[in-house]
Amino acid sequence: MMANLRKIPIEQWLVLIGLVLVWFALLYLWQRWRGRKKETAVSPPPSTPFRRLWHTTRYILRLALFALAAFTFIGLGVMVYIDYQAVIHDTSPTPSQVEIPADLPFPVKDAYFSGEEGPILSGWYVPSQNGAAVILLHGYGSNRLSMRWHAEQLYAAGYGILMYDERASGESGGDHRSYGWEDAADVGGALSYLQRQFDVFPDRIGIAGCSIGGQIALQGAAYYPQIRAVWADGPSSITSADIPQPDNWATGLAYISNHILDKMYAQRLGIEAPPPMITIIGTIAPRPIMMVAGGIPHPYFGSEEQYVAYMAQFAGANSEIWLIPEAYHCDGPTQRPDEYATRMITFFDETLLP
Repeated sequence: MMANLRKIPIEQWLVLIGLVLVWFALLYLWQRWRGRKKETAVSPPPSTPFRRLWHTTRYILRLALFALAAFTFIGLGVMVYIDYQAVIHDTSPTPSQVEIPADLPFPVKDAYFSGEEGPILSGWYVPSQNGAAVILLHGYGSNRLSMRWHAEQLYAAGYGILMYDERASGESGGDHRSYGWEDAADVGGALSYLQRQFDVFPDRIGIAGCSIGGQIALQGAAYYPQIRAVWADGPSSITSADIPQPDNWATGLAYISNHILDKMYAQRLGIEAPPPMITIIGTIAPRPIMMVAGGIPHPYFGSEEQYVAYMAQFAGANSEIWLIPEAYHCDGPTQRPDEYATRMITFFDETLLP
């Protein structure tokens, strides 16, 4: 019996508890009503339409209050449970085997390095033909191969490439992921690796990333001045402080949820939350930043543009936003491959090459 009870999802428990609270509220009001009815039967007060209306209204308000309290309890419980499940998922490793595709148009050599007291990271290095190199960072739960398209464009333009699996992803070490909270130090390890390559000038290193990779790229540039330029496509927030003030019920709930997530991540990882993006992005100046954003809006949460624009306003005149109206999130290379390649290569040519 107890084993079967443990199999019941917690959402169902919360709904059950809420319904029990509503039942007790109704039972309480019914008993109060019967008690008053008995009292009035002994010495009934004068009955007037106003008195009857007042008693009816008061009972309805009490019932509504109990119902509101019950469903608020259910809603908060479900939100906390969903956030907890998200934290468990987002911190769990996502290992995968990474093989060199047979049709990969450029040669790679295995690269291994680590950040400050971090795990050993696995990646590929493509030698530079023009003395400059770009670090490529993939999205959450993926591996280095998701940045293949970017690597192909950069290789064709003569750039060296260091593409690696982020910690606890792909073939890299680590027993947990951290939603970028601990990944900035790994960018330092990537920089050290590139600075040991004879074909790369130390002052010609850029970085590019998508989604969480864009977030890590911006963090890396904020903490390592050796990075000369940043291309961040759909960068994720670091903490709830990076999210604009809510403008509807959905963004309001998300705003509360993200504050809960901050606490849960800190507890799960055993560390304090890092500074939010809006605090550190200004330290990248005067080095250039290109932030790419999709324009297709979510039905309730708006488009990616408004979140990217909110972070960008704290960066300064060194940052620029490229909006792709028909893109949603990191799918610019699919929507506008030629323009995307031209803009990205031109950006790095102007910032990394003499």
